[in-house]
Amino acid sequence: MGEYPEEIDLFQKTIGSLKGIENVSSGIDNLEGIKGSDLGDVSLSHLPLATLLRTDGGLKDEVMLQFEFTLDKSSESLISLEFLSWFFRDQARSGELLQLRSFSLPPKIGDRFQIGETLKFHIDYFIEDAPESLQPILDKVLNLNKALELFIKLYEIPTKE
Repeated sequence: MGEYPEEIDLFQKTIGSLKGIENVSSGIDNLEGIKGSDLGDVSLSHLPLATLLRTDGGLKDEVMLQFEFTLDKSSESLISLEFLSWFFRDQARSGELLQLRSFSLPPKIGDRFQIGETLKFHIDYFIEDAPESLQPILDKVLNLNKALELFIKLYEIPTKE
């Protein structure tokens, strides 16, 4: 096993197997205790700000898994992004607390112009009433991965293999 638990690593590999998808990584944030007034802090800029502002911060016992990826700017990357956008929206429609959103840094920092260089995409997976053990969360990720693999095959989404 590498840096991530097996279930997380497998999900990252499945996302990364799509043509045009690069640099897949992930992390987990405990959202409990984060207040709406905290969200201006630059250290929290990776969080889904509008979602958390609606609830004035994190909920009790709420964690968020976040998966991040970039695109290689090919036409295949747009196909993969469109598929992933549909997939995560469809999962949310069926009750999973998931969303896919874009993330970028300011257009200019000092003399450095950054437009076209910082665009990333975040998959936010909210877990309410988070258990003490990580295993139930990892089981959710494993089930999500099984669904993602199935739909990649079903819709013949181009992969790097």
